Amino acid sequence: MNADAQINVNGIDQAEIIVSIPSYDGRYDLAKTVSVVDRGLSEFFSSRNSVIVNCDYSTNGATKDIFLGTETRIPKIYIGSQDSGGKGLVLRASLQKVIELNTSMFVIVEPDASNIQPSWIHKLLEPLEKNFQFVAPLYVHHKDEDLLNSMLIYPMTRSLYGWRIRKPVGGELALRRELVERMLEMDVWNQYVNSEGLAVCLSTLAMCFRQPMCQAFINQPRKTIRKEEPEFFSYFNDVVGTVFSLMEPLEKYWKRVKWSRPTAILGIGSEDAEPAEEIETDLDGLHERFLGGFRKYEEFWREVVSQSTYNKVQEIRNLDMNHFSFPAQTWTTILYDFAVSFRGKDDEYREHLIEALLPLFYGKALSYVRKTERMSVQQAEDAIETECVVFEENKPYLISRWEEN
Repeated sequence: MNADAQINVNGIDQAEIIVSIPSYDGRYDLAKTVSVVDRGLSEFFSSRNSVIVNCDYSTNGATKDIFLGTETRIPKIYIGSQDSGGKGLVLRASLQKVIELNTSMFVIVEPDASNIQPSWIHKLLEPLEKNFQFVAPLYVHHKDEDLLNSMLIYPMTRSLYGWRIRKPVGGELALRRELVERMLEMDVWNQYVNSEGLAVCLSTLAMCFRQPMCQAFINQPRKTIRKEEPEFFSYFNDVVGTVFSLMEPLEKYWKRVKWSRPTAILGIGSEDAEPAEEIETDLDGLHERFLGGFRKYEEFWREVVSQSTYNKVQEIRNLDMNHFSFPAQTWTTILYDFAVSFRGKDDEYREHLIEALLPLFYGKALSYVRKTERMSVQQAEDAIETECVVFEENKPYLISRWEEN
């Protein structure tokens, strides 16, 4: 990355802890996030030499002024770039700071969580002091929240790489220097990772390296503004593109994995959990988007998926809302077929492929919401776990298709 500006006001040349905060054109309350991170480091890690790094990919200088102008006890470093690569690219520069500053522990904190607390910093960093190499967050969540992760990213990463990391696209994560060094050496830094796909990339690499990992329970929901179209498609494109694109360079890792293993969860039961806010899901809208996909992508779907899967999708098409169901077996083979079709194609084809997957995802999301509407959060989680087993059971199908392609 070509950084247009690096401002190290305090001349920091060494830090045990780096907390990196990405930002873009002041879209979120950066000053609040910086202040909370400062309090977390000052309260829980006052004996450690820490620094807060802002990775800014804005088109103006306003964010820099906000970051540097926010009063903190912890020193700050600003890294700015107007490179069009995106958030992942500029965050990579903060990963490189881990090497430059001889840092032991590294944390990413997104500025979009309106309810971030100083305790989050403690919960993410504490496991690293207990010799865990990678820490993913586990937030309190509504059962209909972040369906892209629940229906696609989590089942795929779990079945591919064998670790049950419930939130591989978490807004926050933490890792130790040794892992950062290995990650920077990997040839995985493509346009998807360099945009919105960095979190799932780092989670995936951590799974591949088989280092001690855990999930840090955050006893609160992560409150953000829900993504709407077309912002959601851009995000969908980046994170799904990341999952699919990593399968080629990481083939030797995922092909030898047969089943998944549990990942330790730290912090459960230590505090009362704050309930998640209710979410209203537009079921009619999901149904319309699913059906709309047939008008545009029906013939393309026929080319990508197997004939039996295509026939099943046609059956689902004819179900009314009261009987709508998208079986886990069908969804699994769709994703595996799409992943195989993604392999070795040019950027234009890949973009069209991911775009064509979106209506099918809407159909699967609708099916899940209807199925779990009378379930508790735990019952809904159990339903997701059951679907993940279907992904694992059908992995031989993926490997067979992959080797044929």
